[in-house]
Amino acid sequence: MQLRADICKVKPYRTIPPTRFLMQQFNLSDNAVYRAIGLLKAEGYVHSQQGKGVFVMDRRALISGTRRILDGITQADETIHHKHSIRVEAPSWVASILGEGECVNRARTVNRGEVVLQASQSWVRLDVAEVVPEVDEPEACDPSWQALYQQRSGQPVTVASKVVDARISTPQDRADLGLDADHALLVMRSVYVTGDTVIGVGEGVYAPGHPLALS
Repeated sequence: MQLRADICKVKPYRTIPPTRFLMQQFNLSDNAVYRAIGLLKAEGYVHSQQGKGVFVMDRRALISGTRRILDGITQADETIHHKHSIRVEAPSWVASILGEGECVNRARTVNRGEVVLQASQSWVRLDVAEVVPEVDEPEACDPSWQALYQQRSGQPVTVASKVVDARISTPQDRADLGLDADHALLVMRSVYVTGDTVIGVGEGVYAPGHPLALS
C-alpha cells in the first residue's frame, strides 16, 4: 500500500499528516486510512499520543532488534524447540566477529504448530555464561539470553549490525526446516554487543513462504 510506504519514510518522531489530508492525498475513505494506521501501529512503525497525534517510531530501534532482545524471538502462536547448547570452537566466519576460541553454540527452531518457520543458531562468548549460566543448559532462555545478560550485568545489549542474505538450502537447512527439496532461503545474521565488546553472533534461516521480521 502506497500510504503505508510513504508513512514509513517520515523521519522518526515526526507526526504523520492528519486523516483528512491523507484521505485527499491518496483518494481513500476515512476507514481505509484508519485501517492503514492501525496496521502500522500493530507492526510497531507508529505510535499514538492522545491529543497530540500519531508519531513515526525511530526505525533505528526497530532494526537494532531491541524488541527482539527484550521480548524474545517468538510471536503469538509460535513455540521454540531447543535443539542443543554445546561448547564448540567458533566457526571461521563467527571467529572473525566474535574472536577465536571456544564459545557456546545454541541451536533451535521456531515452530507454528507442526510447521517450522525458522532455524536459528547463536554463538555466545564464554564469559556471558558466567553471568547467564542458562546459555549452557539444553533449553530456551526466557525471554532471551541477551535480555538476561542485560538485566544481571547492568550493561545494555544492542544489535550492532544485521545482514540479510540468501542461499540455496544446505542438507542441514533441509533437515532443520523439514524441506524435501532445494530452496532459496533467506538468512539473517546479527551481531550482539555490549559497549565495544561483541558478546554473541546469531544466524536465522527462514523457511520458504514465511516473512523475515527485522525488528
